[in-house]
Amino acid sequence: MARQIGQQGQQETTFGAAELKLCELCGWLNLDSNEECFVCGWHGHFEHRAEFVRAAAELASLRHGRLELQHLTDVRTYRKPAPPTLKSRLRTVLRRAWNWLRG
Repeated sequence: MARQIGQQGQQETTFGAAELKLCELCGWLNLDSNEECFVCGWHGHFEHRAEFVRAAAELASLRHGRLELQHLTDVRTYRKPAPPTLKSRLRTVLRRAWNWLRG
């Protein structure tokens, strides 16, 4: 389930569950491109399983009315990520397969 996010005056962007992750320390929803949680600074393991990410996105949408970029990252330092490379796409496929096998 993709969500549309954006700021006033900016073009809205849609992010899918594969582009989001949950901080395992504070539980905040982050962009997958964030190297650390923009809320608490955690840079350890993040939850990537789609069912948890979708549930967190639903809760954030209910809490804020709609999901915007400022709810997922620090907008002052955000840069749109470069298009995925073959290596990053392979890593994503392997991570999803691993998470699927874990259950």
